[in-house]
Amino acid sequence: MKILRLGFVLMTALGVALIFSGPPPEASAKYMKETGKKCLDCHTKVPKKGATDPQLTELGKKFAENGHKLPK
Repeated sequence: MKILRLGFVLMTALGVALIFSGPPPEASAKYMKETGKKCLDCHTKVPKKGATDPQLTELGKKFAENGHKLPK
């Protein structure tokens, strides 16, 4: 009985670890797919993961101000 319980606990822990170990979703991949634009169209340089300063170009600023939609 203890072996089954231990197995269940280990499998549950493995499942949780797998769920949270994947790469975080990246908006840029979706943006690139939908618009055909590159990261550097909106950024002065490609931001690193977790960067708090996205270093936006004028187009990037307008994109952010427009609810993350291309300005018309």
